[in-house]
Amino acid sequence: MYNWKLVKIIFSIFIVFSFIHQNVLGNDLEKRLQQNAKLANEAFIRCDNYLTAWIKYIDSESGLLPQNLSQGKGIWTPENSAADNFPFMVITAHFTRPEIAGPLLWKSLVGEKSLTISQFGLPDAYDFNKRSRLYYNLDRLIFGASEYAKDGIVPMLEILGRGVWSDRMQELVSGIFDAAPVKTRFGNLPSEDSEVNGEMLQILCRLYWMKGYNKYLKWAERIGDAYCYEVIPSNDWLPVYHWNFDTQEGDGKFKSRDHGCEIVSGLALLYAIETENSSSRADSYYLPIKKMLDRIQEIAADSSGLLYNEVDIKTGEITRGGFSDCWGYNYYSYYTFYMATGEKKYRNYVEHVLKNIHRYRDYRWEPRGDINQSHDGYADSIEGALGLLCHLPVPTAFDWVETEIQRLFAFQKEDGIIEEWHGDGNFARTVLMYAFYKTQGLYCKPWRKDLLLSAEQTENGLEIFVYSNKPWSGKICFDSPRHSRFLGMPKDYPRINSFPEWYTVDPLSVYVILEEGGKQMNVIGENLIIGHDVKLKAKSPLRLNIIRK
Repeated sequence: MYNWKLVKIIFSIFIVFSFIHQNVLGNDLEKRLQQNAKLANEAFIRCDNYLTAWIKYIDSESGLLPQNLSQGKGIWTPENSAADNFPFMVITAHFTRPEIAGPLLWKSLVGEKSLTISQFGLPDAYDFNKRSRLYYNLDRLIFGASEYAKDGIVPMLEILGRGVWSDRMQELVSGIFDAAPVKTRFGNLPSEDSEVNGEMLQILCRLYWMKGYNKYLKWAERIGDAYCYEVIPSNDWLPVYHWNFDTQEGDGKFKSRDHGCEIVSGLALLYAIETENSSSRADSYYLPIKKMLDRIQEIAADSSGLLYNEVDIKTGEITRGGFSDCWGYNYYSYYTFYMATGEKKYRNYVEHVLKNIHRYRDYRWEPRGDINQSHDGYADSIEGALGLLCHLPVPTAFDWVETEIQRLFAFQKEDGIIEEWHGDGNFARTVLMYAFYKTQGLYCKPWRKDLLLSAEQTENGLEIFVYSNKPWSGKICFDSPRHSRFLGMPKDYPRINSFPEWYTVDPLSVYVILEEGGKQMNVIGENLIIGHDVKLKAKSPLRLNIIRK
């Protein structure tokens, strides 16, 4: 016989505890959403302040931006101004002040194309004071154009989609390969340095996916062949920074930091393409790239997985002290290799470094000149982490991001300037990525400084919080799978200069929008990407829940 009275008591207790549990979880979620909305708001405001500060220094006659405000003042350069700073002014403006984004870009392009173009359609530097070009030799032209295309235009393509900027990138790439001065048995290459060749791989893989033109793959394969069949096997399975293809000699150094790490993830991206195409190169590239990744772990990584700035490839001696702030960019190659091969060992390497990064909360990244720390090292390190965490979430690594972003914020001055050099754009790039992490890729249009927005993925769909001090009417715009939508990539491979994808909306899927009070509606994904109409009352928070049907 059942004791029904006891059963009823137990059931009642269960219901009460379930109610309490749900309310506690609900309260915790609400607190997180509110806190994250404040952090995202601060990030957007800091980016807008950076834009306000730097826009004052644009040359009114040419529309070009000086590379620095102290040393090198009055000079526009493709490798600094156009690569590291100006594009992030345009990107920031797209989200905070879209009415000025177009005019900024058009005037700069007119100035660049009218005043700086040299051999093969590649840009020289430009002196505002003398109103004349500063002539580069061919190697410098190629370097400047490769930096401009990879560090400046690629991020615009990744977050804004295709446009005149991606057309300009194709022009630069064609000019670089028309010029390609380094003769090898694999065909002419842009450079003997792994930096430029790695940058070209980053660009060419994207262009091949995006356009489908065989020439981009053939150019990428020239570089892939040179490194997989000659450079890497000749140097204990590591890509040396400089390799003379005539004498078959190199500098004997592996650089895991900026100006060296590009080749590692570039080769992994190319390998992913060859695997997807089931080409013969997929088989012949496999062993060199696998050995490269293993060798990096053997001599360039410490027990936590962080990578030393530079090592001797023969002895493993550390030839440049400190850890690379570009550690995450190198690990993109490991996760890409895992996605292409399914070998969990390489995913485990990524998980290991993410599980240990919290040990480096007080680490001083990338001292610069007489400064014992620079914001640029924090920006690169945080960006690298976010680019991995969107694929492989590790709670302690997210906690590390929270402390490090505060250190990065602290570099910004009251007027919006960070350190008065072209690297200030890297501050905006990473801070904007952090903002999108907090909003899961969502943004408000039009943006306003009193707007608070955040989102979190739960088992019940995407929970959204939005608030403003004054009445606001506009759209909440959702992110899309940009890797396929903009680039034509079959998978979201981690890649340098991409913006992480958090919550993405499939354009052709149906979503249910639930509002507080029980109101709900069905919408097609494309309408969420264009923007969901919202009206806010002053100081009256709105909660939305998005569920894919």
